[in-house]
Amino acid sequence: MKTILKKILFVSAMLIFTQSLGANEQDDVKERFLTNIDKVILIVEDKSLSKKQRNANIINVLTPMFDFELMAKLSLGKIWRTLDSEDQKKFVNLYVERMEKSYSSKVDSYNNEKVEVKKIEQPKDNRIALVTDLIGNDESLEIVYKYYKPKKPISQKDTWLVYDVEIKGVSILKADKAQFKEFLQTKSIHELMAVLVEK
Repeated sequence: MKTILKKILFVSAMLIFTQSLGANEQDDVKERFLTNIDKVILIVEDKSLSKKQRNANIINVLTPMFDFELMAKLSLGKIWRTLDSEDQKKFVNLYVERMEKSYSSKVDSYNNEKVEVKKIEQPKDNRIALVTDLIGNDESLEIVYKYYKPKKPISQKDTWLVYDVEIKGVSILKADKAQFKEFLQTKSIHELMAVLVEK
């Protein structure tokens, strides 16, 4: 009887410990996210910066928390494996530039919106979803940042990395994947990269 009781107590203690670790990681992700958002807002509000310098500073803040390379890879699906290393590198660079331009254009429309974290979900040990609201004067926009934890640390990157963003329930990654897949049904990957260069 005592042995069974000890086992129950041990399992209970392990569950509490595991839940505590999960909560701590969630808090760390939330705190780092809000810290980066505050940094971005300060950059945006600095009128002494040129648009080019402003955008460069914002990208420097965001790059450690995003895995743009993984996003590029996932956006191509199976086609990624058919590319040689040179084309893979080129596509990743173009994808990153595309994301940077997209974010910069959104910054141009910034009008004193505030970001609030509504809740944090952790469906798996290595997955966290940060559900936020972008609150403006007239409306709020729900944005979900999806994080994963790499098996091994990545140089100059955070412990948890964003691999997808959902805006009003629409996944940026899935939208890109669908767009690229449709394009590649009739055209080549090199034609796709040429289009990305032009944008």
